[in-house]
Amino acid sequence: MVLALTAKKKIGFVNGKIPMPDLDSPLYEDLQSYNTMVLSWIINSMHIDVSSSIMYCETTREMWIELKNLFFQGNGPKIYNLQREISHISQNQMSVTDYFIKFKRLWDQLLNFEPLLECSCGAMKILSASHDKAYVMRFLMGLNENFDTLRSQIFMTKPFPSISKVYSLVL
Repeated sequence: MVLALTAKKKIGFVNGKIPMPDLDSPLYEDLQSYNTMVLSWIINSMHIDVSSSIMYCETTREMWIELKNLFFQGNGPKIYNLQREISHISQNQMSVTDYFIKFKRLWDQLLNFEPLLECSCGAMKILSASHDKAYVMRFLMGLNENFDTLRSQIFMTKPFPSISKVYSLVL
């Protein structure tokens, strides 16, 4: 939903960046129309049982907050399960491509739940490089034994290669 709303330039109704103006504002009618349109998109994208419990919200922002309150669960268990899956994943009988896709999906999900912070001091650049290295190392460690020689060569490479470079080398 966030992707669709962003593509339609309507995400501001959900995140509160486009507040509803006063009734006497010249923008009120247009924004009310857009708000109603976004409300209908959200309602029509849900199962009827869910939409019936929130369909009387007056603004998109109200509805979004209500949905968040209804369905938000702590990320702790999800993060734990993703970290556990990542630590146990290995190529086994999968092709390199299938293994990489599965591994990348799990890693991207984890990064979505635990995004790296942004700062202007430069410390995040170091942390990000360390994170990327851990990503590559974990991928390499899950490969089958027949990649031992290549794995050793990659571990000694300076500067440490990106995941896309490593994947192309393994292929």
